[in-house]
Amino acid sequence: MNLKLTPIEIDPNNPFENDLLNRKEEIRNLTALATHTNSPTVIAINSQWGTGKTTFLDMWASYLDLQGIGCIRFNAWSTAFAEDPFVAFLGEINASFETLTGSSEAAKKEWGKTKAVGKQIAKRGIPALVKILTLGVINTDEIVEEELGKVLEELAGDALDNYSKEKTAIKEFHESFSKVLRLTNTKNPILIFVDELDRCRPSYAISLLERIKHLFNINGLIFVLATDKSQLSHSIKAVYGQEFDSLSYLRRFIDFEYTLKEPNLEVFIEAIFNSLSINDYFAPRAKYRELVYDKTNLLITLKLLAKAHKLSLREAEQILASINLALLTANDNEFIHPELLSFLIFTKNKKPELYRRYIAPTANESEMIDYLNNLIDVGNEDGSRYHGIIAGYLIAAKGVGWNHKESDVLVKYKNILDDEASSPEEKQYAELVVHVAANPTSSGNGVKLENIINRIELITQFKFDRSTADGNLGK
Repeated sequence: MNLKLTPIEIDPNNPFENDLLNRKEEIRNLTALATHTNSPTVIAINSQWGTGKTTFLDMWASYLDLQGIGCIRFNAWSTAFAEDPFVAFLGEINASFETLTGSSEAAKKEWGKTKAVGKQIAKRGIPALVKILTLGVINTDEIVEEELGKVLEELAGDALDNYSKEKTAIKEFHESFSKVLRLTNTKNPILIFVDELDRCRPSYAISLLERIKHLFNINGLIFVLATDKSQLSHSIKAVYGQEFDSLSYLRRFIDFEYTLKEPNLEVFIEAIFNSLSINDYFAPRAKYRELVYDKTNLLITLKLLAKAHKLSLREAEQILASINLALLTANDNEFIHPELLSFLIFTKNKKPELYRRYIAPTANESEMIDYLNNLIDVGNEDGSRYHGIIAGYLIAAKGVGWNHKESDVLVKYKNILDDEASSPEEKQYAELVVHVAANPTSSGNGVKLENIINRIELITQFKFDRSTADGNLGK
């Protein structure tokens, strides 16, 4: 079994071969938009954290390469250590841009001029900054008023001089960059992907947006910002204040916005099953009558819980990785109670305090079942069945039912069975809960909550390799 999900491999000759989320048509449509719109343009790809934006850009970049359309990647998060995003941005563009200029010596020469002007823009303001910092380490009590006035006057002069020089440099930068693009003889604009902007510190993200708008507003360039607009909006408010209209501010930088389609979480979970080789774990368990449906029960429960929690793709990966580790501690012939195991892992991730209260020796199951009731819809067959199984296991795991002790929750379900006013659906559900609580296994064993907790908390010994030369390992 693999311990964690490996990144999706993107074949440069067939970018959509491993496309789990059916992004092909979205990428084709966005490519048509980008190549037929008037540049310069900024397109925002909006989607929440963990929904596959980076993989989307990876596929899109490979597709653009096949179409002969230039594309430059810039990961804002990986360069956020830089003080000035323009320096990092120009450096990242330089690493890719020379491959886009082709064999044109004129384009390469002009690109050299563009970089030189860019360096001058980056250096503006440094003399004034040094003087400001120097003032910070000097004892101002020892500076006479006349001398301080001279310094401030000098700073003001530097500011005016730098403004004039920077304005000229920006114009030269635009002209030189535009000439480079003309010399490359490309029929299509060059797309520049900016990823993970919403993960950067607020001041860096805002500065990068402003640099893109003011310095790279050049014909022949299309910017694609992959970001969570809601999160980016919070970053802007962190700088300008909570009352600031951050969404209107963002609209100043973005020409078109596209929200990625909601991913098919069920298909994605099945793909994770394969990637983590979880299917392989269950194969030897199929020979045991009581364990033969464990894989099916785990998969259905995972889908129900993922949908109920509205998990992002990244959250689904993380939770399945935790379940994967828990499975690695169980022998082939051990009960793992997959419905209960997965529910407890989900609860630990989403409601850790509730999880801790439930596993406490003196706690009962009532609060956890209330949470379950508000979580899973019992309006369909799978929802009702697995909701009842989990409820029964939650009761049994606290030591009631199978050893003839009864909790208030169990009594409530028994009363439903005895109440003539109960509907057939209510009685059917209550009967399932009572049956599972009283008989969690057909062999008469109870649910050993301590074992499940030890697996979740990674206390139990791992059994990584059942095919090793050491015949005792994993037995």
